[in-house]
Amino acid sequence: MECKASINGFRKTLPHSIDHCGPTAKRISLKAISDLKGLPSASQIFEDSCLKLQKATKAVFLSEPVESTLEELYRNVEDICAQRMVMELYSSLKILFSEFVAELQPQFLKVGFQLSAVAHCWGLYCKKMLLIRNIFLFMDRQLLILDPQNLQIWDLALKLFREDVITLEKVQSRLLCQILDEIHKERCGEAIDRQLLRTVIRMLVDLKLYDSIFLPEFLRKSQQLYTYEADLLTRTLNVPEYLLHVDKRIIEEEDRLVVYLDANSTRGLLMSTLVSELLTRPLDHLLDNGLVTPLKTKQTSQLSLLFSLISRVPNGIDKLRTHFRNYIIQMGRKLVENPTQDPEKDRAMIQNLLDSRDFLSEIIVSCFSNDSSFMRVLQEAYEEFINQRPNKPAEFLAKYLDSHLRSGNKAQTEEELDKLMDKAMILFRFIDGKDIFEAFYTKELAKRLLLNKSASVDAEKAMLSKLKQECGPNYTRKMETMFQDIELSRQLSKNFRLSLPGTHSIELSVNVICPASWPPYPQTTANYPPEMVALREEFTRFYLSHHQGRKLMYEPSLGTMCCAI
Repeated sequence: MECKASINGFRKTLPHSIDHCGPTAKRISLKAISDLKGLPSASQIFEDSCLKLQKATKAVFLSEPVESTLEELYRNVEDICAQRMVMELYSSLKILFSEFVAELQPQFLKVGFQLSAVAHCWGLYCKKMLLIRNIFLFMDRQLLILDPQNLQIWDLALKLFREDVITLEKVQSRLLCQILDEIHKERCGEAIDRQLLRTVIRMLVDLKLYDSIFLPEFLRKSQQLYTYEADLLTRTLNVPEYLLHVDKRIIEEEDRLVVYLDANSTRGLLMSTLVSELLTRPLDHLLDNGLVTPLKTKQTSQLSLLFSLISRVPNGIDKLRTHFRNYIIQMGRKLVENPTQDPEKDRAMIQNLLDSRDFLSEIIVSCFSNDSSFMRVLQEAYEEFINQRPNKPAEFLAKYLDSHLRSGNKAQTEEELDKLMDKAMILFRFIDGKDIFEAFYTKELAKRLLLNKSASVDAEKAMLSKLKQECGPNYTRKMETMFQDIELSRQLSKNFRLSLPGTHSIELSVNVICPASWPPYPQTTANYPPEMVALREEFTRFYLSHHQGRKLMYEPSLGTMCCAI
């Protein structure tokens, strides 16, 4: 026996009898529940539940009061699903959804339909669909159990709204035009309703239309604007003003990404478009006209902004390094070369080179993010230009150190002097003519030692140690011997004075040096007073008594005498 029920076009076959076949089997007839007096049949339950749900769904669509409670409607859905009629209920609901969405089309096609109306309709639509989903939540869960390919209620609602409303040609074109117009107004400085724009754009994201219909057109409009700005503003603004404008644009676009655009899919493409048009295209113009002036005038804020923006450009840092290197070489040549043979310029050369390097190093640290590649460029550039004038930088570096190591220079502390020597060693490394430096440095060192003009013995030895560490022991062997000669001479003079009987009116100190380790000096003669001649001969006898086989040759050109009056 079978009972067939037909509800709203759907049919459900309900079995009501079971036949047992066999030699002793008896036929048992089971009466349908509908035959039981006073109880509704399954088909009647299904039909009543469907009518209630249909009525409630339409009331939600029309924003009318729903007679049944949410709990009652939820139980109606459970009853239908318990009878394994999930797909029938789902099909009926899809028909209602399609009818409701079709009724929305005239509103969106209406002339003069504005973004505010779109946002309002979308907001109501979402609220209604969420309420309906709560009613049919039990069925919604069953759909995926039956077939993972089934669209759940929320996804179905989005699909219908997307396909039957927003992607209509007139609706889509008008909607995009209004959104892009609002963004353009804001880019031009006008105030707009950003929350409204956020709502409408979020709608496109939810409908999975943002990437396909909005983003390409948005990027195209952005490219047009920034191409126009680059062409116009590079002609009407100086580079610092232009860079400030670009920085302002970047900040504004970042703000839009946060407030109403979909940052995940937009940020990379939008920033790439902005950088391409506002920075990459005019890059040579920006570097040719935006680097040298702030370097000369020490405008660190401009240099920081330039580096920050150029770092966004593919290979931009490489080009910036090239321009930076060219500037250093041009600047350095002006400091080193001296076509007019101006002695004042030569005397100031080393200090100017050190000051310029300090400034450029600070620029790299504070403005160029302490990029090590720029430090390498700085060293390479210095090494190139400093040797454009052979021998002279080496000579003046030795004289520069002499001026600071002399006893007449009391303005610097030991710490300051050590820092100065460290900086001088940086220039020393760049110089090819290290033998020229050695010759001049040794000559000046000899004068300081023989005339007792060193500001600090510790500083002298510290400088010697730095040179030895840089060039090896052979480079400083003669200088070390010079120090040893002076120290031995002091002890020798002390011993000589102690050996003299009584007192003398002249206090004699003699520096006995090894000529092979000292700079050559021309032979000179001097007329000594008799007392001095006698004392010198006495010293000669004293020295030879301790160093047999040696010969003393007196050189008065580097001697000194102090007279007490």
